[in-house]
Amino acid sequence: MRSGLWSVCAAAWVVLAPLALASPGDNLDEFSDCRDACEVQRKCPGAWTDWVNPAQNVFAREKFDDTPWVLSKFLFWDCLADCDYQCQQVVTKVRIMHGEEVYQFHGKWPFLRLFTMQELFSTLFSIGNFFPHYYSYGRIQEKIRRIEQSGRNVQMTRILRNYLGVAVAGMCAWTASSVFHWRDLLVTEKMDYFFAGMTVLMGFHAIFARLTHLDRFPRLGRYFSGAVAFIFALHLLRLYIDWSYTYNMRFNICFGVMQYLLLLTLALQNYLHLKHHRGTGQQGARAHRTLVFKLCVVPVLLVVGTSLAMSLELFDFFLYDYQIDAHAVWHLCTIWPSWVLYRFFVDDYDLVLEGTRKD
Repeated sequence: MRSGLWSVCAAAWVVLAPLALASPGDNLDEFSDCRDACEVQRKCPGAWTDWVNPAQNVFAREKFDDTPWVLSKFLFWDCLADCDYQCQQVVTKVRIMHGEEVYQFHGKWPFLRLFTMQELFSTLFSIGNFFPHYYSYGRIQEKIRRIEQSGRNVQMTRILRNYLGVAVAGMCAWTASSVFHWRDLLVTEKMDYFFAGMTVLMGFHAIFARLTHLDRFPRLGRYFSGAVAFIFALHLLRLYIDWSYTYNMRFNICFGVMQYLLLLTLALQNYLHLKHHRGTGQQGARAHRTLVFKLCVVPVLLVVGTSLAMSLELFDFFLYDYQIDAHAVWHLCTIWPSWVLYRFFVDDYDLVLEGTRKD
């Protein structure tokens, strides 16, 4: 359920952005001295450090490693970036040895590169988040195929096709997130933000279309889809012309919050519908309670649960020994809700299909 989570994540970043842009580690004298020493020792192209006096720089005696071939050729770790990374580790280990606080650098914790990954657990959990969307895409596509083969209620597949769009956006978003956490570059960061924005809009589009039954009004539905696509195009154009973290966050907050509200409204709509269609007998009552839980309680739990999970972003932590931080744990907490969300989509669709048959 990346889209809803992203909106809350955006809110957290709006609050924390000023802190992230001025990480205390960036301003440490020892960090600057270390980078100067590394760049001189390794003769980094483009480094302005010929003035460094080894007698005055305690890091001149430090042995800095060359960048591994795989990292330099395939993951774009140049000499300057690698010196920055190595000095983060040197300074952090010294601070830990002296019992001092571990600082962030450039808005991130000083992660060790493990298995070529810049952030091991965030990368692995992002990959894990890909699979609910991938599996659900196949499941929904198979459901559409069976409906089309039956020749009945083909019009109703529009709802499912919207959910296919959500799954595609989710796969793209988590692929971009995996690449970004594997290697943090300007282009990978932007792709992560772009696709995260797309998931917000696709989720908003799918739930709004379901809530308002736009599948019954094909022309209006096409206009609405076109409007959402146009909004996304304008969003990308705005960022291309003038990249702004603040604007990007506000955009995601706006549509993410609307998606949450739509999901809660859909839960209420389902409850009112089921309230007037109670089953008879003990078995019918049990089936009715099951439907109420699946179609009314589950979406509320999703909204509440994912919002609470985002508190990890507000109360950040980092465990150097285990190389895990709050952001990685948040990624872990998004895997299961994605499975539940698509299951709700399918269960909700079956309710709509059943209502259509009765009509």
